Amino acid sequence: MLGRAGSRSLALAFACSLGLLSCVDDPGEETTPFTATAASVTSVTGGSTTTTTTGSAASIGTTETPTTSAVTGSDSGSTTQVAPTCGDGIVQDDEECDEGPENDDAAACTTSCVRNVCGDGLVHDGTEECDDADANGDTAPCTSGCRLNVCGDGLILEGVEACDDGYANDDGSACTSTCSVNICGDGLVHEGVEECDDGGQFVDGGDGCSATCTREQVVFATLDAFTGDLGGALGADERCLEAGTDSIALPWPELNNTTFRAWIADPDCPLAKRLPQEARPYVRVDGELIAENWSALVGGGLAPGKMQMNEYGLVIEEIWGFRVWSAIAGDGVMLDDAAAKTCNFWTLAGDSFFGALGMANAGGSAWTRALAGEGDLVQGCHEEARLYCVQISCDEHPEFCEPGYCAP
Repeated sequence: MLGRAGSRSLALAFACSLGLLSCVDDPGEETTPFTATAASVTSVTGGSTTTTTTGSAASIGTTETPTTSAVTGSDSGSTTQVAPTCGDGIVQDDEECDEGPENDDAAACTTSCVRNVCGDGLVHDGTEECDDADANGDTAPCTSGCRLNVCGDGLILEGVEACDDGYANDDGSACTSTCSVNICGDGLVHEGVEECDDGGQFVDGGDGCSATCTREQVVFATLDAFTGDLGGALGADERCLEAGTDSIALPWPELNNTTFRAWIADPDCPLAKRLPQEARPYVRVDGELIAENWSALVGGGLAPGKMQMNEYGLVIEEIWGFRVWSAIAGDGVMLDDAAAKTCNFWTLAGDSFFGALGMANAGGSAWTRALAGEGDLVQGCHEEARLYCVQISCDEHPEFCEPGYCAP
């Protein structure tokens, strides 16, 4: 019987005879009568060549693990590798980035393996608000920084915004909170430029704000008439404020922060201290000028009919309706012997007491002090007469808007 070594030698010899191994004698090694070198088998499939190598150069008695390598190429012998592709997660060739399955046209790396940047027409989520590519612009809906062009960003959107001063936008500034230019007539007071703005409710003025957005004082004769018991001068003021507030033609006592006081004698406070002596115009409800300023108002030169309008803008036509409680002379000073001509300073309505009158249709000084013969025109306190009411800006004269205030 052959021993274990003999069997291995016989198997090796058999492999050599088949051409699977190339075997030569190696006299230098007694324990290794043969040397085996690797044999290769080559196969050709289509235009590709595959070479398989089995074993390696080894001495008999040595065991090696066979290795196999495959090379695929053309008939000319060149080697072909798999082409890199966008999305394989490896940045190659002309790719700027490759996040593999994370590539997305809304992500940092797009499906084309280029970086998502402002101006490429792709909106990068969380980074860009918009991207209109070449249409981006600081006057366009999408800015050059890929932000939506909105009021308050300091960039003017053409055709939509008239201005944009960024954080400086304000309804009291040159550019409003809605990015429109602050102009007279828009209802917003441009601080330092306009004194008031009634929103164009009265184009010709007559509501306390002129057509050029400057302050003016409205004066009217009340629609209602009252007996001489007015509750004092303070009660007369309350009636004037009520008339001005209720009037549809004067929407400003609250909106324009104004009040009204009566043009009437007060034993505790001279008229010139009951009312601010304005350098501004005094006007009727229809905007017609009564007097340029306080001095003109008490100067005795008013034209006839200037006071002949009530708070509703209606001209007073009735002859009996021209009468107005006053007891104030043409120069704005209370009449002498006022107690006898003011229904006991507007607290009595008896027929044995009298009050001095002005005539709303009269000019000169007669609008505030009408005469009868050589004396003042008076009537019984039980009879009715109107009141003259003068508007006061509480923004400019807050102290005069306090009930009962009398200037020092």
